[in-house]
Amino acid sequence: MGLFDFLKVTVKDERKAAPRRPNAPAGPSNVIEFDGKSFPLAGVSHKGFVATGFDGSLIPSQTARITVRIDDPCGKFTFAATVTIEDVKGGSVSGAWNMLPPEVEATIRKYLQIRKQKTGK
Repeated sequence: MGLFDFLKVTVKDERKAAPRRPNAPAGPSNVIEFDGKSFPLAGVSHKGFVATGFDGSLIPSQTARITVRIDDPCGKFTFAATVTIEDVKGGSVSGAWNMLPPEVEATIRKYLQIRKQKTGK
């Protein structure tokens, strides 16, 4: 028996694994993404966005390339955009779209209209 043979011992974990739900979302369904990070979207409009849970990796007046993913009962769409960061405080970030293609702006407006009809917000 060698000095490090105790490292070769395997122990079976008898705890039950959590049941998998294949159709459950992995996280928040409305998010912004950049640099491999994802932050929950608190609000979106044809002018810009507000996201929460922000880590402070962008600063005001900075231009950034982000991806916006909307997936909720009122709509499902994804688009990439260039934004100017307007405000960063209290774990939230807000930004304004630099230039949105007309079809993306129309999709956002339609989404907001549907959301207002369904939720009143």
